[in-house]
Amino acid sequence: MMKGIFLDGCVTGVDYRTQTMEGALDAQGMYEYRDGESILFTIGDFVLGSAAAKAYMTPLDFVAESEGRHRTVSHYQVVNTARFLIGLGQIGSRERAVVDRFRYDINFVQETESFEKDPVITAIFKELGKALPPAAAAKNIVRRCGAGIRKERDVKIPVSDGGYVLADIYRPLTEGKYPVVMCMGVFGKEFINGFVDNDEAEAARQEAEDRFYDDYANTETKHMLQGIFFERMGPCFASALPVPNPDPDEHVEPPMGPPPCLVPVSEAFEQPCAYDWVPYGYVVINIEERGTGKNTNVDLFRQFGAANAKDYCDAIRWAAVQPWSSGNVGLFGASYYAMTQYLAAQRKPAGLKAMIPIMGDYDSYRDYVYSGGGLFNRADNMDPCREPQPYNFMKKALDEPFWNEETYGPEGEYMSSCDIKAIDLPIFPCVEPDASLHAKGSSEAFINCSSENKKLMVINGCGIHFWMYRPEYLDKFRAFFDKWLKGEENGIMSEPAVDIQMRTGNGAYYWRHEADWPVPGTVYRKLYLDGSRLTGTAPETEDAVRYNADVYHKLAGRVEGATFISAPVEEDIELAGYIKAGLYVSSTTEDMEIHMKVRVLDENDHEVIYPAPTSMERGLPLGFGAMKVSHRALDETRSREDLPVYKHTKEAWAPLVPGEVVYCEVGSFPTTGVIKKGWKLRLDIDPAGSRWVDYHEESYRKGAVNTIYTGGSRLSFVQLPVLPKSVSGFEIK
Repeated sequence: MMKGIFLDGCVTGVDYRTQTMEGALDAQGMYEYRDGESILFTIGDFVLGSAAAKAYMTPLDFVAESEGRHRTVSHYQVVNTARFLIGLGQIGSRERAVVDRFRYDINFVQETESFEKDPVITAIFKELGKALPPAAAAKNIVRRCGAGIRKERDVKIPVSDGGYVLADIYRPLTEGKYPVVMCMGVFGKEFINGFVDNDEAEAARQEAEDRFYDDYANTETKHMLQGIFFERMGPCFASALPVPNPDPDEHVEPPMGPPPCLVPVSEAFEQPCAYDWVPYGYVVINIEERGTGKNTNVDLFRQFGAANAKDYCDAIRWAAVQPWSSGNVGLFGASYYAMTQYLAAQRKPAGLKAMIPIMGDYDSYRDYVYSGGGLFNRADNMDPCREPQPYNFMKKALDEPFWNEETYGPEGEYMSSCDIKAIDLPIFPCVEPDASLHAKGSSEAFINCSSENKKLMVINGCGIHFWMYRPEYLDKFRAFFDKWLKGEENGIMSEPAVDIQMRTGNGAYYWRHEADWPVPGTVYRKLYLDGSRLTGTAPETEDAVRYNADVYHKLAGRVEGATFISAPVEEDIELAGYIKAGLYVSSTTEDMEIHMKVRVLDENDHEVIYPAPTSMERGLPLGFGAMKVSHRALDETRSREDLPVYKHTKEAWAPLVPGEVVYCEVGSFPTTGVIKKGWKLRLDIDPAGSRWVDYHEESYRKGAVNTIYTGGSRLSFVQLPVLPKSVSGFEIK
């Protein structure tokens, strides 16, 4: 005898009969059958449909046309049957009597618009005091149940101070104990992202979810999905752009709308998608932080703060002891949902066994607030509260411009940092060299964590929100969790620890598979600045290049400073890791920004574009980084040959004396790239950037002239991470 589930328990009391079994659906929608039998579903004498019995069944199984090559829940008979049953819900004697009286006139074989206006259907539901659910909502339930997924919305997960966080939980329909994949963040747990708190918003999300799965190729559907996506994320992206130039005489074009590539490819945004995990034997839990969505107490919201991390830990411990949980929890998510993982994992909550932080930072000061010492990240774009917070972490950052343990350490109220050495569980970070945020944090997490079981993927893409849902990468992520949450010996950890996409230009790439990161055997090759050249030989003669620093950033394009170009390279060069510049500089004012950009010119002096054609960061060069020279003091205990790490303390702060020459090192985000024989390198050192704009720039930019010194005793250089020759060679894709 076997057990199956019809829909997900939203309908009870439906009669069923097989060749050997009969009964009514119980509170879980369960029925019994034997292998090889067919099953008939009825309400009394009214036939709903029949099919071969199996573990999960829905009205989809009753309609032959919907089960062919083009399986679809949109067939009108499927939709009408589902709406009818879900609308009835619990079927008792009263419902049976009404359906029996009308059974000869109930017709599911008609268009859905006609069905909901059908006088027989109208009479049934009016008499019962019930209502047909919207077609989209019914289709979404059928679609999930056909995949074996049960959804619970707005589950209150208790936290230690007596409050709660709200979660949507997706579980396999078959009862059992399963490992949990979870995340917590602020973008909302509804379809794509966002929050729903009224009937109109609910209907819109249900419609969007249905069209996403049923009509994704339609251009109008893509525009609709893009609109929903940017309803929540638009303010985040817009606020991250530079402030428009205040010069009234200069015309500034407004930012373009979202490019066509920014259409969601998953119902989840940066979060685990139920369809990617539940059918493979996992529970998925997506959590909203306190103070967001329906959990409206703004005073409880402390973005990236210790209190949020403690809530996350409470939720992990809760998930580990639920009756449907195996006790093993893994964290999964990208960007914001990767950053919160680090903050929780360092506290080692019971049940947490592994984590997959995709493109996320763990050091609040160095990675996403004061990267390089400049307040380059306009992070006020992250306030998700319905009423703006009177005091948020952007205001806190402005009040605390230097690193200190109380503000930026693990117990920080608003923007705590992870003690990365405390992370010793299996971890699988991902790094995207196309991005101007998160890549360095993910790379450094792999390098500096204490885990003996770690993997890394360095991947070129059009944005993490898209490639993280591709099947080939999900297969890797599932294999990692299968190993650490299910105990499967699948060989994932015997593969090379690091997968690297080597970018060859215009979106092309090939893979290298390495034992570690940075790649063992990397040679750090210096090119020296000499006048306007880059040369492999240290110039003996001193020189200087001056440029105007009293310029404002642009929304696009370059604010020019100094440029240095190499001779054509004599052989193909593979780069992967961090680029670094060591520069002797001075300014006529008390500070200066250095925006370092390493570009590549082909044989026709056209720039080689390394990001993918659809990348959200299409304009980024091969390598880039930025810093303020007043923050040049290095933390010698953390700095490496390939990456400078700054102290950033008030005591180490060193404003410039006008005209005084100082030495500073500028680090980059991690990168990959192939420079082909005959191509050239170009180093741009600019006074301002098109993406990163320091809040405090007017205090030191006015009237400023910056100088870079080269040659002699002032050997300014750029350093490249050159890989050893690949044994297997490569194939350009």
